[in-house]
Amino acid sequence: MDLPAELKDRLADLRGDLLWGRLPGRAADAGWLACELIEAGLDTPAVWELAGYALSIGPMKEVEPLVRQVLAESGFPSIDLQREPWAVAQDVVQGIAEGTLPIGKGADFLIMELSDRWTTPHEIWELILLIDGWEVLRGTPPTDDELREQARKIVDAAPGWPDAKADQEP
Repeated sequence: MDLPAELKDRLADLRGDLLWGRLPGRAADAGWLACELIEAGLDTPAVWELAGYALSIGPMKEVEPLVRQVLAESGFPSIDLQREPWAVAQDVVQGIAEGTLPIGKGADFLIMELSDRWTTPHEIWELILLIDGWEVLRGTPPTDDELREQARKIVDAAPGWPDAKADQEP
């Protein structure tokens, strides 16, 4: 389904919030977003159920499972943080590259949260090289397309990481 850019941006932002483990706002915010998704043509039971919270006074946490389901149905699935760091990093940068994660939230997560989980010198070296690529772009204000292209390079590099090779072997 081809959603309007404004709705895609809001879904990406929610996905970024989930990546960081926080869902700010009220359940009604998610309910109204669901109403807009229905209006845009997304017709699933989860979207309709979430739309029922449009007048809720509860916190966003109250509807988190529904938000996750609606995101997945919209092409913005949550990222499983319990996997190996290379797999999480690959999903994060893939989301940045395809526009299903905000660039800032994704890049910050890679640098600030995920770098602590690298365990071998080679993994740390790979991450530093990739972060340096982001830093080069910061010499002049990069465009979103330039940042997404850098994310694609990271996605391409991820299968070369040692954990990735071990997991891909039969």
